[in-house]
Amino acid sequence: MFRFRNLGKCQADPALADRSVEPRLAQVFVPLLSVIDDPAARNSLRELMRQYHRELVADRDMDMEAQVLETIRELEQSAYEPGISIKEITTRFAEKHGEDYERKITPHWIGQIIRRKLGLKTEKRHGSYVLGAAEGSKLSRLFERCGSAMPRGTWRTLGTLKRVKSQP
Repeated sequence: MFRFRNLGKCQADPALADRSVEPRLAQVFVPLLSVIDDPAARNSLRELMRQYHRELVADRDMDMEAQVLETIRELEQSAYEPGISIKEITTRFAEKHGEDYERKITPHWIGQIIRRKLGLKTEKRHGSYVLGAAEGSKLSRLFERCGSAMPRGTWRTLGTLKRVKSQP
């Protein structure tokens, strides 16, 4: 009976949405924030939401996909040719995280993670698969989602810049 009596009395206020947290998390917390009138209680709930968001980002950091993204980011920063090959990603991933997995880390497996789980496209260049040049914006979003944002514009030029290998 309570629901019928109070139907339409309280509406979710979209202005209370915090854009710095996951959209799904904000979707859950905005109705709660809308029914709270006390500013101190609202701030407390907002802080709980932000803390939960930080925990989600930290948990996501531990995932295999995040480890692959971390490897891609490292290789992009040290790349001296346009595009990063799946073989390069696999080699670096195996060096860093090989002991963490019971199975053998192969380019086929890493390619599947990149294409299926991360949703990135690959291109075949000179007989090997590389990350697609047009995948920069997707990578930036994925880095941001995993808590390791890249500077804007870094990936936009991935397929067009030729980097020079630095001398020791």
